[in-house]
Amino acid sequence: MKKSNNNIALWLLGLFMGTSALFSCVDEINVGDAFLEKQPGVDVNQDTIFSKGEYTKYFLWSLYNHVNHPFYDNNQLNSSPIEVLSDILHSHCSWSWGNEVWYPGLMSEGHAGTNYCQDKFAFATGHRTGIWDAIRKGWILIENMDRVPDLSDTEKSQLKGETYVIMATRYLDAFKNYGGLPLIDHVYSAGEQYTRGRATTVETVQFIDSLINCAISEPGLPWRVEDPENWAGRMTKGGALALRAKLWLFAASPLFNDNEPYMQYTGEQEFQNIEHVWHGGYKSDYWQKCLNACEAFFRENASNGNYYALVQPASEDEAGYCQAFREAYWFRGNSEKIIEVHSLYKNQEWDQQLSIGNQSHQGHTNPTLEYMEMFPMADGKNYPYKDIYGTNNPDNIDIMENRDPRLYETMVVCREKLREDYMGLMNFQLWKGGVHENNSNLNGWTIRFSTGMALFKWIRDYWKIQNDPVSYSYIRMAEMHLIYAEALAETGNLTKACEEINKVRARVGLGAIEKMNPELNLTSNKANLINEILRERACELGLEDSRLYDIIRRKCVDKFTSPLHELVTWRKGADGKKMEGTDTQLAEGEAWPDFIYEKVTITNGARRWWEQDANGNPTFWTNKYFLSPLPRDEINKGYGLTQNPGW
Repeated sequence: MKKSNNNIALWLLGLFMGTSALFSCVDEINVGDAFLEKQPGVDVNQDTIFSKGEYTKYFLWSLYNHVNHPFYDNNQLNSSPIEVLSDILHSHCSWSWGNEVWYPGLMSEGHAGTNYCQDKFAFATGHRTGIWDAIRKGWILIENMDRVPDLSDTEKSQLKGETYVIMATRYLDAFKNYGGLPLIDHVYSAGEQYTRGRATTVETVQFIDSLINCAISEPGLPWRVEDPENWAGRMTKGGALALRAKLWLFAASPLFNDNEPYMQYTGEQEFQNIEHVWHGGYKSDYWQKCLNACEAFFRENASNGNYYALVQPASEDEAGYCQAFREAYWFRGNSEKIIEVHSLYKNQEWDQQLSIGNQSHQGHTNPTLEYMEMFPMADGKNYPYKDIYGTNNPDNIDIMENRDPRLYETMVVCREKLREDYMGLMNFQLWKGGVHENNSNLNGWTIRFSTGMALFKWIRDYWKIQNDPVSYSYIRMAEMHLIYAEALAETGNLTKACEEINKVRARVGLGAIEKMNPELNLTSNKANLINEILRERACELGLEDSRLYDIIRRKCVDKFTSPLHELVTWRKGADGKKMEGTDTQLAEGEAWPDFIYEKVTITNGARRWWEQDANGNPTFWTNKYFLSPLPRDEINKGYGLTQNPGW
């Protein structure tokens, strides 16, 4: 957001922070008694805020602070990103709530909605994790915008459109975690009761879609940000249309859209209505709605000069591919970003919150072996080396060479001949006894390498990134192509679905997915193609709040119940056996060695979801974990909120 240094800007900053406190009784929300009720003295502040356009805009900027950004402190899981509940990351940090609450199987409705959220989303509380503060501010803006005297009709329309998109993102985030929600469509006056209770999933989807439609219908909302240098991050009509596709992707997925609900209520649970968490049956038209939303976006994008586009490599080599991917997910204000999120500028963004770098160094974000294996080879063939673990690697295969460039941009791996911009090192020696395995001078602690690899995405050469623009994508063009691919696959056009996937893969030099993996029959085998789309999404969108929700919406029980692994790399001696000891570093001028690889089950923070009987059947997991529990104190307020099945 644009920055101003004059005194009035500083005064207004204090004003909107103060009004935010007055307008947001979210942390102690009384939905049943006085939801969004005006508080004493609010009228005076509203009169001030809506007396001048500049003040109104500052209040809108405060609303932007609620758009989801996964790396803020006071966020989910006590600073562990929510992906540590998926199969791509594992937390080795003992005090994260992944380790303290989720992995031991202790999550309950008593942990829901607390400050320093112990859940992956907060129903009521939290700066960015909750929903109702944003909804309250949003309706205040919508209902008062027309009385601002010094804004043109076009400006008012633009600000309204932005507000609708922000509210829709908050509702979508909550929908992905809880299912049906209370639907708030205006500011509740003093004493006005909220009596509508909890909506069904179908009603909730329709409501979110209506918010998006309101944004699209605002004539003043521009297709794109016209001045991204100063205003990158503002909501646009392009963002609204993309958001609709993202909404229908989740709504059409099997979690809610299936012949049977993901879980039935038991007789002990009160206020049971299965349609709060299930569409009531399979609705094939939902996939068509997702397809239509994608095609509407791409059609409008074409009519607006194809402004939104994948960032393309400047050179057809690894350095060019890596830089293009890096710019796509990291840099702000480029053609890749459709909805981007940030509050401060450049590296200051991490200085003001608990940074992803600190999260990684403290062991919150250890990549799993399973994640490494998702990345294909450099030519686009799927990873083929799972059978060499535990052998003496007779062909001396280096499993980290000639891989998808996104692997090297996502995690630190044991590798020779590093690029100049990769940790500033000539090579990375992560084998047992290697120079980097236990080297705490590499801007971090050794716990960072607990799985034999370490996170690189969002961290990079952390001490060198002060001048790089930073943004988080709520949705970017790569995801749009992959959403489109999934909708095409579900509606029967598998060939065109592969074409959309290949647009994303081509950016990093990978061959056509159906040609490089002919054994999968991707133009005729829908199940295989859906699996490949999910894998591609993990490689492209890892740590962008995608993977966990992907395996939830697809009800991938096996991804939750299968034990995860670390990779142990040993230097291979002249005798063909692994070299033991604490010092197996390379001597000066010595050639890069051969390796022996071991696949080791993670035991630090072993998840109870992995427990199995003698036949390999899960014994602890239940499908209740697909959705989060609602806070008990909210249910007890009596406005019609119900608990999700199993909690």
